[in-house]
Amino acid sequence: MKIRTGLGVTAIVMTGALLAGCSGGGAAPASTSGEITGTVTGIWDATFKSSIDPIAKAFEKEHPGVKMDITYQGGDLSSVLSTQLQAGTAPDILITFPGGTPGAGGGTTVLTLASQGRLLDLSSSPWTKTIPDQWKSEVNYKDKTYAYPGIAQGMGAIYNQSTLDEYGLKIPTTLDEVFTLCADAKDQGVYAYAQGLGESTGGPQMMSYAQTATLVYGPDPDAAKETTDGTFDFAKSGWKDQLEIYKKMNDEGCFGEGALGRDRAQGGDDVAAGRALGIVDVSAVMSAIQAKAPDAKLAFAPMPATNDAKETVAAALLGYTLAINAKAKNPVAAQAFLEFLSEPKQIATHAAGFAALPAIPQEGYEAPAGLTEFAKYIDSGSFTKLPVWPNANTQDTINVAVQSLMLGNDTVDSTLAKIQAAYDKGAE
Repeated sequence: MKIRTGLGVTAIVMTGALLAGCSGGGAAPASTSGEITGTVTGIWDATFKSSIDPIAKAFEKEHPGVKMDITYQGGDLSSVLSTQLQAGTAPDILITFPGGTPGAGGGTTVLTLASQGRLLDLSSSPWTKTIPDQWKSEVNYKDKTYAYPGIAQGMGAIYNQSTLDEYGLKIPTTLDEVFTLCADAKDQGVYAYAQGLGESTGGPQMMSYAQTATLVYGPDPDAAKETTDGTFDFAKSGWKDQLEIYKKMNDEGCFGEGALGRDRAQGGDDVAAGRALGIVDVSAVMSAIQAKAPDAKLAFAPMPATNDAKETVAAALLGYTLAINAKAKNPVAAQAFLEFLSEPKQIATHAAGFAALPAIPQEGYEAPAGLTEFAKYIDSGSFTKLPVWPNANTQDTINVAVQSLMLGNDTVDSTLAKIQAAYDKGAE
């Protein structure tokens, strides 16, 4: 399932379990041994034009016989691309989402499209051998690679470092420090975390995902498998601890006035304007906040969930992935473009356009100043991916149930029961 941030960013949360009887797999491997010439068509998110447009221009310069014709579009790109694929009018290079459910009817996730034979098998490309193990399941189907993994973004706290510096405050590294920051922010006439709790399609879940990385999935590798296979017990897990923390944060004013009427775009605006110290969201949101506050220093850090900083685990996820249409009109040049993108200079440009890190590590790469802390967690392996739910309703229920908890209409226990019921229904 896609998370719409409302700030011009899309991230991914996996919600599907594998289906039986999947269709077989994609086209034969492409080769770049042919002449690299002609027009290469593509579709990309207009919000992140800077992540790929300079690379397309550099590719044209290196290959004068090639013209890169990329359509930059806003709105629901998944719907647009699905329509194009059905009509046979999809471009050569496709903007896709990592993971997915093989055999599913719709959507533009890698596994779904690969299982339907809509993507070119890219396994012969040299960069496929350098994909880190933790991301292979997001772009591989039946041991073949069907998409370039793109960038790794974090889910944690984005702080306006300039505002923190103005008030002499520091980024918290423990849970107690989080509550101290909330109190100190109120003393200064601002608030700590600009959560969009009024946005039922994505806002409420962000804090939960950021903190369960430390409370659930990081310390217990089996929890991710249990979550996926339908045997997970929310009430007996760190989800209960997280919801208790979440409620206390709300009760103590960490989210400011009107949080239940605020969406994530408004939250980002408050961070940019210095009315809030930060927001817990995907790190790619930094680019939208920075655009509204170009002179502000921003910093991203994992969200503490315990009082031992050494226990903190970062939550990480892939952003957009790039694939090639199985019916591409220029597959040779399209695959050559992905190989060009995989070069260190180009991938650094691509990551910078998202305020994220390269999914494929690059020797000599230096993370931008605002992401140095996140890079430490990625480099050390102290991170975990987001949970994979057996149905989309689990994620939807988390959002709505958290809102009800914050309104005082539910207790932590009844909130957990609602989420469990939605989860169990999907796992049947």
